[in-house]
Order: sequence, then C-alpha cells, then structure tokens
Amino acid sequence: MKRRDLLKAAALLPVATLGTAHAASACKKEKMSFDEEFDIVIVGSGFAGLAAAYSANKAGLKNILIIEKMVAYGGASAICGGIVCMPGTKLQAKHGIEDSPELLVKDMVKVGRGFNHPELAMTMATQASTAYDMMMECGVQFKDKLLRLGSHSAPRGHIPTNASGGGIVVPMHKHLLEKGIKFQNRTNVSAIISDDSGVSGVSGVAVQTNFDSKTGKFDKELTYKSRHGVVIASGGWGSDKQFVKTTMPVYADLRATAQSGATADMIKSLLAAGSLPVMLDMYQLGPWGSPDERPAGPGSFFSDYAFSEGIAVDPKTGKRFVNELSSRRTRSEAELVVMQKGTKETPNYPFTFCGEETTKHAEGFYAAYRDGAVKKSNSVAELAKRHGVDEATLTQTIAEWNEIVKGAPDPFNKPLDVRTELKAPFYSFRLSPVLHYCMGGVAITPDAQVIDATTCEPIEGLFAAGEIAGGVHGMDRLGGCSSIDGLVFGQIAGRTAAKYKANA
Repeated sequence: MKRRDLLKAAALLPVATLGTAHAASACKKEKMSFDEEFDIVIVGSGFAGLAAAYSANKAGLKNILIIEKMVAYGGASAICGGIVCMPGTKLQAKHGIEDSPELLVKDMVKVGRGFNHPELAMTMATQASTAYDMMMECGVQFKDKLLRLGSHSAPRGHIPTNASGGGIVVPMHKHLLEKGIKFQNRTNVSAIISDDSGVSGVSGVAVQTNFDSKTGKFDKELTYKSRHGVVIASGGWGSDKQFVKTTMPVYADLRATAQSGATADMIKSLLAAGSLPVMLDMYQLGPWGSPDERPAGPGSFFSDYAFSEGIAVDPKTGKRFVNELSSRRTRSEAELVVMQKGTKETPNYPFTFCGEETTKHAEGFYAAYRDGAVKKSNSVAELAKRHGVDEATLTQTIAEWNEIVKGAPDPFNKPLDVRTELKAPFYSFRLSPVLHYCMGGVAITPDAQVIDATTCEPIEGLFAAGEIAGGVHGMDRLGGCSSIDGLVFGQIAGRTAAKYKANA
C-alpha cells in the first residue's frame, strides 16, 4: 500500500488503531470529503505555532486555524522561563555586547557534541534577530538586561518582563486574535490526511473535538482541509512515560518538566505519515531541577543566577564539582554522579548557593524562597549543617571562590560576567536533574518541510517546527535556544506553507 493511501485510510481513525481491513476499505473512497476548510491548519499554540500563524498571515493567508489539544493555550511555551537567546538584536547592541550567529552556532555544536544538522543550526542563528522583531511587533516586552546561560559565549538571553514564557505567548496570542486568526482548544489531532487527488502530499487533519485529555473522551470526529498544507508545532513528549521508557529506559523514572499534554501522539502520527525520525532516544536533562519543588518551578530560574554568580557543591566533599556554567548535559551528568554517593535513606543532593546581593536581581528568587525551595543560612556553619557538609572544608571552598572573584585562576574555567563575593547570608537550592527536552523528532529541511523516510525528500504539504522537529541542537541544547528554535522555524514553516497549494 502506498503511503498516500495509508494516510487516506488513517483519516477517520486514530493511527494507533488502524487495522489492515479498515485500511483496505477506506482506500476505496474515490474522493475525500472534509467538514471544514481553512487556508492553513497549525497544530500547537506555543512559540512555534504562534510564529507560524504570524508569518502565514504576513504572507497573505487569512483563514488560519490554530489547534490546541489542551484547555489552556500555549503548551510548554506558556509555562517555561521564557528566556530567548538571540544574537544580533537591538538590545544586545544597546548594551555593547559583541555576538554573532556564527558564535552561537559554534556554541551549539560544542554542546550538541557535533550531532547538529549544520544548515538547521545556522538557519536558526542567522534568523534569530527576525524573531526579536516579530515579538516586538506583537507587543512582547523584555527586561533591559541580558543573561549569559551555561555554555553561551556571550550574554544573549533576553528575559520577558514577567520572566516567563507567558510574557511572549500572551501578547502574541492577543496580536493574532486581532488579525482574525482562529484558535480552537480541546481539539485532538487523531490523524494526518493525505492529498486525495492522486498526488503524494498532505492536505488536512482528522480531529476529535471537545477532547478531554484526562479521559480521552471527545464529542465528534471531524476532518479539516488545509489548502496550504499542515504545520505541526505540537512540542515534545516528555510526559509520555511509555514512549520515554521505550526509547531511553534509563530515564523512565525521572520527573519531567513537560506539561501533562506533552504526549507522543503527534510524533506517532508523523511517523505513520512516513516522516523520517531523528534521534528519538535522545533527551536533555535540566540541571536546575530540585527535589524541593515541582519540575521547572521558580527555583530553576533562580538557580541560573546562583550558577552564574555563586557555586555548586558536593556535600560529601564540600568542594565544587563542575563548571557551573558548562552545558546542561555536563552539569546534569556531574550532579547524577554526586547523587550516586548517597542512599535512599541519606541522599546526597548537590546544592548551589549565592549571596544576598545576587538575590536582589535574580528572577524566581522570591517565589522559590516563599515556597521553601530556596533556604536562607545566616552563616557558613548554618549552611554546612543544612546540607551536611564539613564546615571547615566549606569555609575553604568559599574562600577559594572569593579569590577567583578577585582574579585568581579558576580550575573549572567558569566565565564571570558579574564578580560577586560570596558572603553571609547565603541562599541555597538543592539540585536533582529532571527530564526537560526531547532532542529528537522528525527530520526537516531548512524550509521546515518534513522529510519522507522512504525518499529522503520533502513530504508535500507537511511542515514542522519546534521541539517536534529534530536535528537543530544535536545531542544536547543550550539554554534559551528551544524558544528561539520554535520562533524561527515557526516563522519559516508559515512562510513556506503559504507558498504551497494543496491539490483541490
């Protein structure tokens, strides 16, 4: 059976339950009829989906539908920290920061261990500043400062004024509504529909309306035709324990930062549509997770500042154990080694801490301190007792760090944009890595076209952007780069789709 026929068969059935008998019967349909038609259908309402709608509208499309499976719009984008790492923006120029797309790609390839797809990485980096302009037009506001995240060669982290992804999603959502773009929540995509004209390609989706993500129940099954193809911007599958366990068993029991709707349904539908998979067994861990708060809680944001201006310590040794601004993978792996020294009864959680001066400008601090994830210690003795560290050794470690702040060489070679002496009172945060990002996905071209696993050529009318697409970041990614990935390739997907016309 040809792929396009299989897709036609899948139109009225969830991919997971598609049987041979049903397929044979469905393939006899001469003409596919649709319940509704749109210029373009976009699956997912996070950064990538919003950017796709923005650029498709800019390219002249009017009847645009954004589908969201959950009740709330925005997905993982709405609840993330919202930091967007972009080189070459007006804000960087204002602060006199020297940076370039080439330098960002160099950082990406180093962290990605060379597994990055070069064209995709360079496309993201060179078009990052256009995403900044798009956000400005949509009313997004950023703080008048920039943050250097781990393994970045320059401060390029742009922070929304409310320090969350909602600071980007909400104004973009409002802007798009004013442009007449339609949003539809509680709508689950059960299958991708092929072009029924005899030409290989994608022309729509089958959906389940009034979908309840907790029970899987829904009211109706409908089919939507998309005259300019379909953009998949549904994000990752970090909450799908079965899929994670199957692809990477060692991560099966890790807590995940993903929202509950981040399941593997769309990656399965894309694979059923013949898409080429890329690194589906590769995941990123977040080194700022903690046993004392929910994954990606406010303490994770605070820890970025503690990592930058303070230090991280192994309670067993009382010493630093990693460059606190190294890659997420490096830090997470180092933290896991530290944790392995403990037992279930007496765990050995590493911790990061800083002085009070840092807390005055660290996003996430007040909420994490209020909730108890960040603890205050009025002396080295109190800090040592809190974390089970030898006081004399911890005193020496702090003294050594303060010498580094004054100019002494750092054995870990951590870059210092801000030199802040560590002195009491101290504010500490225990660390335990969490599953944070799906590095793999479907293969795409630099034009955001999904690639066919059989031909290694683009599947007509099928586009993908954001976490659902693999290859941009390689084995691991830089902080603040999932957001710019979705925003850049979302824009590209919308523009490319606008040029494509599905067969009638």
